[in-house]
Amino acid sequence: MADAKWSAGRLIRQRSLRTPVILLVILLVIAAFHGPHLFTSDGLAGGLVGAAPLMLATLAMTPIAIAGPAGVDLSIGPAMTLINIAIVMGLPEIGLSSPLAVFACAIGLGVLLQVVMGTLIAVLRVSTVVVTLAVYLVLDGMNSVILPQSGGTAPDWLASWGSASTIFSLVLYVPLAAFVLWALVSRTTFFRNIRLMGANDRTAFVSGIPLIPTRIGAHVVAGVFVGIASVMYTGLIGSADPTAGTPYTLSAVTALIIGGASLGGGHAKGLGSVLGAIDIWLISYVLSTFNFGLDASYWVQFTTGAVLVASLIAGGLLTGSSRPRLARWRKRRGGQAEPGVS
Repeated sequence: MADAKWSAGRLIRQRSLRTPVILLVILLVIAAFHGPHLFTSDGLAGGLVGAAPLMLATLAMTPIAIAGPAGVDLSIGPAMTLINIAIVMGLPEIGLSSPLAVFACAIGLGVLLQVVMGTLIAVLRVSTVVVTLAVYLVLDGMNSVILPQSGGTAPDWLASWGSASTIFSLVLYVPLAAFVLWALVSRTTFFRNIRLMGANDRTAFVSGIPLIPTRIGAHVVAGVFVGIASVMYTGLIGSADPTAGTPYTLSAVTALIIGGASLGGGHAKGLGSVLGAIDIWLISYVLSTFNFGLDASYWVQFTTGAVLVASLIAGGLLTGSSRPRLARWRKRRGGQAEPGVS
């Protein structure tokens, strides 16, 4: 059992942040030459407003990815949309629009949705992908029924975030507070139990870790960050929209993978998720500085997909996971056949 624990710990620590960091540097260099406005006060404020919802949505996916296996939450986008509608259309009807009420409502709804999914996954032992895909479909349809078309206005204090002209505002402090919260949670024994469960659930069970509460707890952590992401998203668009949040699902999954997460469970870092999200946002920003006309959305999707594939390949090379295969290939090229190979 000690050997199993040591192996799980070794697997957890071997993930690398080099791929998202290298990609970040490349994108920043391109932006410096082709879109230098990003590095002005207005540009940085706009960049933070635009990237913050994706950073927090990717961070929300991270504990679920760590809990594994196949820990991909496909419901993130519609969940953010539902919370956005609740903030803009629901809370004003009952006379609530203060920051405390908005954050409490957003985080409460996020945690509630995640607890429901976590319970189904943990108790019924249904695949995370299956459960979250089903919730995605349910929420996506529900959002369209509740709000057939965009409308409403976010509370004044929140609607002003989208036009922030300085980085030193609540637009900065809310993500910073979320990152501090992540840093504190990720250093707890509970979070280490999530990692061990994701790396090897049998070892975790033998070690006395209660698997069902731990898995549901991972979803509770995710729900908190889904709620915060939804508030930032509402501040970005300034209204309620039944469809605008849906693309965050694919973007967050891509950012999660670029950030070094293993969808097999046990391997993901909050910093990697944030860097991956920044990379995805920077891809859109850099491409927006080129004149693609009506084909702009196509090139964003094409480039994001190409970067995802390249990151997966580079991640394997940088972490050494492909070295044994590379060594065997070199032997064959050199005419040294492996045993049993003619």
